[in-house]
Formats: sequence, structure tokens, C-alpha cells
Amino acid sequence: MEHVLNEEELYDALSDLFVDNEIDYKYIASVAKLFPISHVEFVLFNYVAPVCFSNLLTPIPPIWQGFATDYLINEINKIKKNENTFLGKIKMHMLSKYLRFKFSYQWKMLKELL
Repeated sequence: MEHVLNEEELYDALSDLFVDNEIDYKYIASVAKLFPISHVEFVLFNYVAPVCFSNLLTPIPPIWQGFATDYLINEINKIKKNENTFLGKIKMHMLSKYLRFKFSYQWKMLKELL
């Protein structure tokens, strides 16, 4: 019987794109392929990347083994809570555009494996 993943496992796998270590695209794709590609893209750029991207913008990234799952889920839940407000929608839209540009290479590499 095939394992059915939940959203939290997808968040956790996608967050690996933002650690200061070699990215295991095959592992991330093995998790993400169980979801529609449009959903993976939305989750990546609207939930996971806004929480994790700053790790790679620092001179010495503090997170190199992986993000704490509880932290990741709590921060994503905050984003989801704010996405229903007018300012939350605008902020999410603008940040998502920036993140799609900034991390287009990582998305391209992952998408090729999906």
C-alpha cells in the first residue's frame, strides 16, 4: 500500500530547498510528486519559501541540517491566518513574485523531477 502524505510532510520536504547544504532534489521530488504540481508550486512560493528563504540570504546561514517541523508549521499557519486579509493578500502576492524570481533555479530543478 502506498503511503499517503499530508501537507506538513510536503512543507518539511520543500523546506530542504532553503538549507545551507547540498539539496537532495530526488528526495524532495519523491515527496512532492504525490501532490499536483500546481499545488506544490503554490505551497512552495506562498507558504514554505516566505518562512525559509531568509536562511539563504545571511552571510552564514544558521540552518544547514533542516528546519524544525514545529517552527515551520507554526509560521505557515500564521501566513494562512493572514492571507484572508486585504493586506495579507497583497503582501503574499508581492513576496511570492520576488521568491519565484529569486529561487527560480531551485524550482526548475525540482520541477524537472516531478
